[in-house]
Order: sequence, then C-alpha cells, then structure tokens
Amino acid sequence: MYFVGHRSLALVAIKASSVSFVAAFLVVAALVGSAAAQTGEFNRRATATAQILAGITPTAGDPNLDRLVKLEVFAEHQKWMAAHSQVEFGRLLHDVRSAFHDIFERNYFITDYMNKQLTTPWIRGTVPIMATMMALMNLRIVRIEPIDLYPELTNTYEAMEAKRPRRLMRGVRMDFSSANGEPLHQLYYFSVDAADKALEFYPGFLDWVAQHRPASALLKSASYLLHDNQFEKTRAMILSSADFVIQDDTGIPYRFLQQSPWQVRLYGRYHKPIKGLRYGYQSDLESAYKAKTDMPELPFPFGYHWRGKQSGLIIANR
Repeated sequence: MYFVGHRSLALVAIKASSVSFVAAFLVVAALVGSAAAQTGEFNRRATATAQILAGITPTAGDPNLDRLVKLEVFAEHQKWMAAHSQVEFGRLLHDVRSAFHDIFERNYFITDYMNKQLTTPWIRGTVPIMATMMALMNLRIVRIEPIDLYPELTNTYEAMEAKRPRRLMRGVRMDFSSANGEPLHQLYYFSVDAADKALEFYPGFLDWVAQHRPASALLKSASYLLHDNQFEKTRAMILSSADFVIQDDTGIPYRFLQQSPWQVRLYGRYHKPIKGLRYGYQSDLESAYKAKTDMPELPFPFGYHWRGKQSGLIIANR
C-alpha cells in the first residue's frame, strides 16, 4: 500500500496535454459506472459529462464503443445532458480546466486555490478530481463509496456542541483495476487534520494506516509539515511502518533518513525552499547534494521547483 502525502490532495500527478485531458474526462463515467452516482450529486455531475463524447455515433465494428453505448449508465447520463444547456456544460468544462490548471502546469496543487476550485456549482470535493486522474491513467473504476472508520465517534462529535474536532473525518474508498483486468486495488482518501493535537480525536487512525504493510510512502509538495513537531506522530508512523519513502525535500527531514536502518539515494538538484517556506531549508541535505559530483539528473518535475529540470528526488529504503 502507498501512504500518499500532499498538503492539498493525496494523489500521484501526471502530465497530459489539454486534448488528452478533455478526452479522458469525457469518458470517465463509462469507467466509473452507476455505483459512483450513488455517492453524491457532485459525483453524478462529474461523471455525467462523460457521455457527451460517447454520444457521437461510434465507428461500426468497434467493440469498445459498442459496449460503452449499451451501458445503463449511458442512458442515464444522456438524460442528464438533455436537461442542461450548452452554457451550463461550458461552465462545467471551465471549472474542470481551472481545477487541473496547476497540476498540469506545475505538477502540484495549490491549497488556497483549491478552496475555490473544488467548491463550484459543478465540482464538489476531491472525488471527481481523483476519478478523472485515474481515467487518464487508463484505470477502470469499479466502485466509489463513503467510508467511516469510527461511526460511533462521528455520531458523538456531530451531536456535541463543545469539544469536537474542527473538521470531522470524512473518507472514501475507490475500488479500481487496470484496463487489462488485473485484481482489484483499493484507494482510500481521508479528509483529516493530521496534526498531533487533532488526531487525539481519532486515536486509532494512525494505527489503522500502519497496519497496511508492506508499504511505501510518497510525500510531495507537502509544505514541510513533517518538519514541524506538531506532526511528530504522523512522521513517526511513516518512519516505523514504511519500507520505502519517496519524497522531495518537503517530506520527512533528511536527518531522520540518515539514521539506521535507512539507505538514501539522491537524484536531481537541491534548491532552497521557495518564498514563504524558507523554514524548510536543510543545510545537511544541501551538503549531501554538493558532496556527490555524479548526481543523476531528474528528467521530470517533482515538487515546487518544477521549471527546467530543477527538481530533486529522495528515495530511502530499509
């Protein structure tokens, strides 16, 4: 299993052209199926638009398109499209392009922008974003459903007026497989404050995460949160449970990975943190990069230094 860490959104980002992105977004509903429609109106809207491309008369003899137009969900989404104007559909596509602008250009999301981008009349929350990204990766989504690890706590906190978390934990589980029909995989996404103080409201959560082993942890564009002792419990869980840590310099501080039993490989370049995040500077990591004269170049952007092969990558394993 992967533990994925991102300040804004937990997912692995890929690059795509605007043409391929639009095409993939338009066919995502056929991959998700009717199960996704049961998870909320925002999912119905995100997937319903998929059928506009499928509505084009398919080339005769194409089994994939024949299968697509025969799905029950196809007829359901055609009804949705018939009930909305071209202006409304244009607004939806505008919101989609806006939500994906930064990830496609920079390879990371910007939290402050996402607060607006994911609360439009047409896109609500992260599930439509993750579903679209999975479609771009040619994955087949079988099921999307809400998940509550602690229903008793949820009921208690919802009823309380005094001591309760600022934000209740919300979760979703997505079952998916590759296009060639491999066994199902699960993606869990939780909206939760991972600061030590906030996790006191959900004392078993980190143990639940840690039980999924063997595990690899991916930490990217994480605003150096794990450098802060307010996130000590989350950092300790990753260090004790993961077999691999793949990250940029915003993840776990380099000094922790220099200790036994970790072995570290460095790629690309080290640059001091961007403006506003200067507190994440690591002199020991900068020295480690300078000491290695034959540093392998990183041929893709990864993290905040995304322009012109300026990114760095850290891979640590036990």
